Amino acid sequence: MTNVRSAFDEFLQHLELTEVEQDTASRQQNDLRARIRDELGGVDRDVLVGSYARGTAIRPLNDIDVFLVLDPSVHSARHHKEPTHILDRLRTALQACYPPPGPRIRIRIQGRSVNIEFSRTEIGYDIIPAFSLTPDGTNVEGMIYEIPDRDRQSWIKTNPERHRQECVSANARAGGMLNRLIKAAKYWNSAQCDANGDKPVRSFHLEVMAYEAFATKPTDERRGLWSLFGFLATRITSRCSDPARLGPNVDAGMTPDERQRIQLKLQKAERIASEAVRQEHLGNHVAACNNWRSLFGPKFPLS
Repeated sequence: MTNVRSAFDEFLQHLELTEVEQDTASRQQNDLRARIRDELGGVDRDVLVGSYARGTAIRPLNDIDVFLVLDPSVHSARHHKEPTHILDRLRTALQACYPPPGPRIRIRIQGRSVNIEFSRTEIGYDIIPAFSLTPDGTNVEGMIYEIPDRDRQSWIKTNPERHRQECVSANARAGGMLNRLIKAAKYWNSAQCDANGDKPVRSFHLEVMAYEAFATKPTDERRGLWSLFGFLATRITSRCSDPARLGPNVDAGMTPDERQRIQLKLQKAERIASEAVRQEHLGNHVAACNNWRSLFGPKFPLS
């Protein structure tokens, strides 16, 4: 007989990286970081940041973030130029890291990073160049960095460690349940892509909003996800600040019409989740699983 709890847990487990994927990503990112340090030169530190480091990444791994803190004595001239300059230099360095007949790769410049994707593993990495604005010895949460923003044609301030700490604190408030709920919401978000492959909400925006969702631990993960969709449906209508309180708003540029369209999608998701929880409460586990499957698609098991 179908059991909602076990089916839901199986679905959430599907979003987690397998041991093989974790080992592959670990080996590949270490090799990539060593190569770019040697090729680019003048790298003070290189650290993993983003959802992979925060424990909120889902499969497939197409955006492991690598934060390159550059030595100003080597790269200061690039810091004083337009952001495209350092991004172009980084792209050239990445190309040189894997000359033919090396692995098949795809490299493209993004708004604040350069993405490199490996065809064999289908794992992608966003390489983010950064300059520290604070003196050596400052605690990591007090550090302030500048990273390029090609769309703004300027440099913006950030601190990925503060982002990580906000995630850790929010997950603790939710009794360790939030990260898995964020992954489920991200999976739903990815399944809503339009014809251009664009998600309704940027993954980081969705995650940052979710940090505010719970003051205490939800009763269980099904009710927690129902509550999260309801919270997001309301939260999407308001501005969302950078959790490090340094850079531009996470939702900068989002129009009222975009917010309304996303809100409607989130409200629909909340209604489906609500019905799934109601059916489970009535003991109708098959109906509950069918509701969750309608929300998440065929990856959600029915038996």
